[in-house]
Amino acid sequence: MAETASKILILLLSLLSSSWSAIAIRRCGNCGLTPVPYPLSTGPDCGDQLYKIRCTAETLWFDALNGTSYKITSINPLTQRMTIEPAILTANSCISSDFHSQGIQLNQSLPFNITSSNTILLFNCKDAVLQLKPPMDCGATSICHSYIKEKTAACVSAPLCCTFKTEGLHDSYEIKVYDGGCGAYQSFVNLDVKKVTAEQWPAPGVEIGWTLPQEPICKTQMDCKELLNSKCFADRIKLGQNRCFCDSKFRWDSINGLCQSVQMMKCSPGEACKKKKKKTALFAGAALAGGAVLLMAVSGVLFYKRHHNSRRAQKNLIKEREEMLNPKHSGKSARIFTGKEITKATNSFSKANLIGTGGFGEVFKGILEDGTTTAIKRAKLGNTKGTDQVLNEVRILCQVNHRRLVRLLGCCVELKQPIMIYEYIPNGTLFEHLHCNHSGKWTPLTWLRRLRIVHQTAEGLTYLHSAAVPPIYHRDVKSSNILLDERLNAKVSDFGLSKLVEATENNDTHIFTSAQGTLGYLDPEYYRNFQLTDKSDVYSFGVVLLEVLTSKKAIDFNREEENVNLVVYMKKIMDEDRLMEGLDPFLKESSIKLELETMKALGSLASACLDEKRQNRPSMKEVADEIEYIISIVTEKASKS
Repeated sequence: MAETASKILILLLSLLSSSWSAIAIRRCGNCGLTPVPYPLSTGPDCGDQLYKIRCTAETLWFDALNGTSYKITSINPLTQRMTIEPAILTANSCISSDFHSQGIQLNQSLPFNITSSNTILLFNCKDAVLQLKPPMDCGATSICHSYIKEKTAACVSAPLCCTFKTEGLHDSYEIKVYDGGCGAYQSFVNLDVKKVTAEQWPAPGVEIGWTLPQEPICKTQMDCKELLNSKCFADRIKLGQNRCFCDSKFRWDSINGLCQSVQMMKCSPGEACKKKKKKTALFAGAALAGGAVLLMAVSGVLFYKRHHNSRRAQKNLIKEREEMLNPKHSGKSARIFTGKEITKATNSFSKANLIGTGGFGEVFKGILEDGTTTAIKRAKLGNTKGTDQVLNEVRILCQVNHRRLVRLLGCCVELKQPIMIYEYIPNGTLFEHLHCNHSGKWTPLTWLRRLRIVHQTAEGLTYLHSAAVPPIYHRDVKSSNILLDERLNAKVSDFGLSKLVEATENNDTHIFTSAQGTLGYLDPEYYRNFQLTDKSDVYSFGVVLLEVLTSKKAIDFNREEENVNLVVYMKKIMDEDRLMEGLDPFLKESSIKLELETMKALGSLASACLDEKRQNRPSMKEVADEIEYIISIVTEKASKS
């Protein structure tokens, strides 16, 4: 049923794409009866070449590393996800057929990753896996035993099996089987453990996601002829490369591969556009309705805010929102939660469940009825500013999808304050790990782990600046807004102050707005002239780099008066070539000479990010690439030693 619905959705988009063939990048033709949506590519002259899949014998295949290929069973272009068929067991054994290639291994340089929707069963495991992190359910009650009993008789003689979810608990690029670990695996997408019976195991599958594509690469203007309303200009991120950038009054639509009219993109669902719509545009609105449901929900929230005195309007509105977010319409996991669900999940917002608080409101740990642990944010009662920030965060998170950004699961508008429900990131913040490890709760972060955290953060910010449509400026980048999961991977959070960069007549990349942010992280040029740009986030990120190097707070009144501000203090000692004096003692004592040299390199990068003149600062993409290069030096040395 899900596969049929997915194909109908792709067919609808393919019809839409064909009616825009004169203005859009060429979409690949069908593979057999299955349409291939943009940006996926089955040939050299269609789609985006970074998103290659294979059409063989009228069947779509996904090629992974080590020569393995997996049949694609469904594709959902609106959620940027597809499902592949995992390997089977070899005859009369408890070994997966892709064992010799160590299971599913994705190329990390490509825009594909294993999503958080998979439940993985591991069979024929050695005792060593019990010591692995993240922890897995290898107990006698694990559902893997039930699956072995009913489906895989060959694994009965190998009693140790394990179960885990890919939700922040496993590498996003692999499902691994190997000597000394587990010999076989099986995977299920969105598995509801409570509803599984011996006779009704769902079809196996591994869900693969892809990031939204950037504008196509070009060498001359002729390369942009198929993308109407675009011109070939130098890439603002990668030197020496050109892309087909959309003209003024048009924005890159990465789902359909076209330059979409800004006026068309601004039309809200259910409202008439200021300019007369063509029939094609109306069809586009219908086809993309599934992807816009959360934005429609936000419109509902704002409507509720204006008409809260009318109970009847409120009830009708809630009913409409629930209908809009019904899975049969959207296919997304985000949804509208009832007030009853949220109250029960937080034990009536018990103080025992309070995990964070600030000027905007409070964050509670909540456990839903299906056992999912979540983080639930609500604005403080009567705090208009906090309410606006929560609503703004919904608006932002409805439009982004990246593994380095915290994921919005849904919202609740029945209660007195608007409420957001996020994925729960359990391992605290970067701020806590850097500045609160004296409590013994956190062990000091190693140099390589710190580098990976800031690189992952830079990846998330690069996505906001360069891949999101329209671009987004975070405006509150700081170590306390960088969350860490079980494997200490980073996710950027708190978009309450973020700004969408809407198009202007002059195609300006700055926004005039009052200076907001956190003391110690605020870009001084933004503070002086109220011009917010992507380089404002770069400055704030530079402060985070200093925190990572020194384990000192951005603002600390316990330091001497002239050293209260970390940037002022570090600039002074770096100008005097005394960076080593400011480093975290733990790093100096535990690092080899090469690592100390890479700390100097990161210090130089931080200094560039903190340049007084924003035009001299690197872009977030350049920052991410530089950190990736530093990591390669550290890891290459470690592999040789």
